[in-house]
Amino acid sequence: METLELLFASLVRETAASIRDHHVPFAIRQDEQAYYAWMDAHPIDGYVQEAYREIEETAQQLRSIRAG
Repeated sequence: METLELLFASLVRETAASIRDHHVPFAIRQDEQAYYAWMDAHPIDGYVQEAYREIEETAQQLRSIRAG
């Protein structure tokens, strides 16, 4: 990926992580096992995965446009 694509992906990743972390119940933040169990069951995880899919689709479209 080019620099702009990497910066965009990084920004989306950081934003998704921030949203996710602000929704984690305070009581489980220090318990790693409970944290991951909560993450696996929480719908925000699906939003993060969808964001990654959209990033990859956008990157593929940009590559095909550049390839001409």
